[in-house]
Amino acid sequence: MNFYLIICKDKFFIYSERREIVHIDGNPFFEYELSKIRDAVKRLIEKIVDENNLSDKNDLQFAVIENIDSVRNESVEDELGNLIVKKYPVGNILHEMILTLSQNPKLYINELGVNYDGDCYYLKKGELWRNEYSLLALSPDTSEIMKFVR
Repeated sequence: MNFYLIICKDKFFIYSERREIVHIDGNPFFEYELSKIRDAVKRLIEKIVDENNLSDKNDLQFAVIENIDSVRNESVEDELGNLIVKKYPVGNILHEMILTLSQNPKLYINELGVNYDGDCYYLKKGELWRNEYSLLALSPDTSEIMKFVR
């Protein structure tokens, strides 16, 4: 089975191959602590295997939407290993999202940016910049992020 795994600062989000949110234990996310991220990945895999009646984890494949923090990415990659079939840098996704959304002047993306995972992102001379979370910026959820995963 193929899944998308979005790595956020304190949560994982899982999407099916059809890009529908997968609920784990009734939640649309799976929380973790950074200091225990590898154990959380193991538990997450076990839950996915159990909930989908798979024989073992080798029946899984993940396309991973990485976090801006390389430590999180490396920890998840170490645990998933060969189960990862593709990785998407979140910076590339946010860049494309901001370019697309900024075409609608009513959203004020060029002026206010886009909030994602606790930070505010904006483009400056074509480059992606990060700043503190902004109450005025657009705050898309992970399903909106999935629309820009190509």
